[in-house]
Amino acid sequence: MGRDAYSLIGSIVMWFLELWNRRRIVLPLLFLATLASWMLIGVVPRTYAFVLGSFFAAITITVVFLTFLLLGTIVIDSIEAGFIPLERVPRVVVGSLIAIFVVIGVLLYLALMLVGVAPPPPLPFLFAILNAMTVTPMVTLAIVIPPTIGYFLLREKWRRLRARVPFWGSYLGLLAAFLCLYPILTLPQLWLIEWPKFFGTAGALALPSLFLLSYPREGAAKAVGLILPFIGFISWFTCFGGMTLGSILAILGGACAHSWSPSQRGG
Repeated sequence: MGRDAYSLIGSIVMWFLELWNRRRIVLPLLFLATLASWMLIGVVPRTYAFVLGSFFAAITITVVFLTFLLLGTIVIDSIEAGFIPLERVPRVVVGSLIAIFVVIGVLLYLALMLVGVAPPPPLPFLFAILNAMTVTPMVTLAIVIPPTIGYFLLREKWRRLRARVPFWGSYLGLLAAFLCLYPILTLPQLWLIEWPKFFGTAGALALPSLFLLSYPREGAAKAVGLILPFIGFISWFTCFGGMTLGSILAILGGACAHSWSPSQRGG
């Protein structure tokens, strides 16, 4: 069973690598499809069913585009640069797939809920999802801008930085910590009884992430790679999963940290 799973992950990586090698064609096509899907919402006659369907289609296409961009500039580039040894590729791929499927699952659930097929979630989960929708564009920009600029404009400096420190493990962990704090920063009434949970969870994510920057060693990265996903899971019981996005980023950041290895080629 384990060998079959490993083989499947290897096949997924090779398939994606082939697509990434054609990125000069695939990226522009996905970008144009994303633009077209959002423009379609504004130009076609607006019936409720069509607007709802086209809206979630546009979101899905956008998620596919961003997923392709991020996996290419984070995972594949890290493998090619030697920051993720081949034997550790399955872990970061599994972490990435979990994060992606959680996002797609939330989008699908929202669509089914709006058309009356799925029941509304409990209030804490609904609170987390609604708040996540408001900060998703900012979080997306925060994730997309560094690898896009680094990979396409400052490639050598970008690689040297990631050779010295497990950048993505630390960066995504800090973003997850911020998302765990965001609800209490925007809703002062939560300070009365809930502040220890929010600040405690955010601190448990931020401290290991900062530790990676001050002590960038392979063993420390492995340890932090185990801590971040665990805290991301616990966050659902303390701060609404960091509005869903925080727990997702903690899982992905943990996978990147655990898989990181310093590379002589990057320096």
